[in-house]
Amino acid sequence: MKKYLLLMILLPFLASCENTWDSDARDMFVKACMNTAKDNGTPEDKAQKMCDCRLEKIMEKHPNFAEAMENITDVINDPEVKKCDELAQ
Repeated sequence: MKKYLLLMILLPFLASCENTWDSDARDMFVKACMNTAKDNGTPEDKAQKMCDCRLEKIMEKHPNFAEAMENITDVINDPEVKKCDELAQ
């Protein structure tokens, strides 16, 4: 019984660790990325590949959207994320 009680107490905290990149967060990220890429003269097809790559890399390292935004400087400077820029060339 104590095990179940402990699980019930911990469950809300465990749930908060889940991937929070819902479709709205993903769409918002890709839209912002695409707008920046277009402003820089990147063709749409290459921009889409680059933005999709960036999103994938960021989600791998930061499965929680809020945590990713809190560490946006690290996200921007991440070498794996920067490799995605090669897809736009």
